[in-house]
Amino acid sequence: MRTFIAFTMALCLLGGAWLLRGPDFFWPDQFDPSQGVFLGGLSAQLLGAGLLTIAALGAMVIARAARGVRGTPTRGWQVRYFLLILVALGLVSAAFSLGERGPNPDWRAPGSATDPL
Repeated sequence: MRTFIAFTMALCLLGGAWLLRGPDFFWPDQFDPSQGVFLGGLSAQLLGAGLLTIAALGAMVIARAARGVRGTPTRGWQVRYFLLILVALGLVSAAFSLGERGPNPDWRAPGSATDPL
């Protein structure tokens, strides 16, 4: 489980650091890759901050496990963890709310005259 958490933290750190620079990013729809959410500027930075917050949550869990603490966490730890989860959900939700929904500007229909293949 720690390996999975460490891998997830590394992905969140790398992705969050890249998105904090505010690059344009298109998040395709699950069922139709020609549609999705275009994240640029502030919305990309919000998503990056949300990913970094998720990495901080993983760091909290790993730090607690590294100390060898067993049993139920203290109330203060649980409150901090819960508040960070709320912050992460709020940042990611705000990013997708501020993003522009619409077609992928780089998408081309397979077999079309502009298809590179």
